[in-house]
This record gives sequence, structure tokens and C-alpha cells, in this order.
Amino acid sequence: MTAADAQPEASSDCSTDCAEADTPKRRQILDGARRMFLSNGFEGTSMQDVARSAGVSKGTLYVYFDSKEAMFGALVRQECGLLQDSVRRLASGSGAVGDELLAVARQILTRLLQPEVLAVMRMTIGAGEKFPELARQIYDAGPMRTRRILADYLRRRVEAGDLLIGDCEAAAGEFMDLVVSGLQRRALLMMPPLSESEITEHTRARVGRFLAGRCPGAAQG
Repeated sequence: MTAADAQPEASSDCSTDCAEADTPKRRQILDGARRMFLSNGFEGTSMQDVARSAGVSKGTLYVYFDSKEAMFGALVRQECGLLQDSVRRLASGSGAVGDELLAVARQILTRLLQPEVLAVMRMTIGAGEKFPELARQIYDAGPMRTRRILADYLRRRVEAGDLLIGDCEAAAGEFMDLVVSGLQRRALLMMPPLSESEITEHTRARVGRFLAGRCPGAAQG
């Protein structure tokens, strides 16, 4: 934190609950933070920059976030939450397991390969060495929480007799690795993007590989 970011006296009577409550003002601040981080990067963004972009005073900013790191972490958790809400909705258990996993895989890839999301991921990697606790929190709120959601889904499908899986936590991690790792690494390294048809082929092949030997009888869908 620079001298320019020294915390001023907060001028609001808002309670400490403001820091976590999803209020319009908090969303306004995070929208301003997103613009600044994407424009200037993590290191190049100050609290003053965010206050100016969000149209609030620094005093108001510090009511909600006590540091730039806390604000960045909240922004990443917000983005992760959007993906996780989609995964929960698609993995409802009401359809064929193959169709639902295919929809989940495609949604995960669509979200994680967006340029803005990739930019945030690069910033997270860059900030991780200096702020290891921030990196740990983001890892838990992002990949690990998504993995737990998938594990819960797989567990329900096992209980329903639709899948044959011994360790659902490990299987969820395998699913994420199969679907995401290669394409995400390619995108993070600024390689030319794949076409829609190539992504579709990749997704179908990886989901098929995951399901191989795990679907009893007609449940293979």
C-alpha cells in the first residue's frame, strides 16, 4: 500500500456488516474496482483510483474495504460466485447425467476463457507471491468451491444409481482438470483461441472420457 492509500477516517455510520453485505453501494465500488484493475493491473491501481472510478470518497471506500487486497479478493469471489451459481443451476440432477455434465463443462469453459476473467487470473497469479494469503483465499473461493459443488452433484448422482464413483471429491477434481486445464493454460499464455467447434469437440471428448466406465447401463445418456 502506498502513502496515497493511507486509510482515512471513515465518515459513514455504517456498521461493520457493510463490509460483507451485498448493497448497491458495495456493488458500485466493485464495478469501479473492476474497471481500474482491468485497465491498470493490480499493482498499478490505487484506492484513490478506485474511489474516483466508483464515484465515492475514500472514506466511503474504507467503510467497505480496508485494503486494495481485500477489494480485489471480494471482486474475484463475486466473479467466482456467478460461475458457481450457473454450475448449481445446470447440475440440477433432473436430466441425463451426460447432458448435465456437458452443459456444466461448457459453462465453465465459456466463463473461464473470457478475456476479462483471464486478465483477473493473471493478476491473481502475479499478486500471489507478494500476498500469499490473498491467493489462498481466492483459490479456496474459486477452484476449490467449484470442485465441492461438483462433488456434491456427483454424490447425488451416485446415490441415485446414475454413476459409479468411489471418491466424488477426487472425481470432481479430475473432471475440472480434464475440462479446463489445457485450454486455460493455452489462453493464459496468450495462444490463439480455439474456434467454437474446436471447443465443442474438446468438451464432448473430455466429458466422454470422464464418464467412461462410470455409468451403469442406460444411465450413460
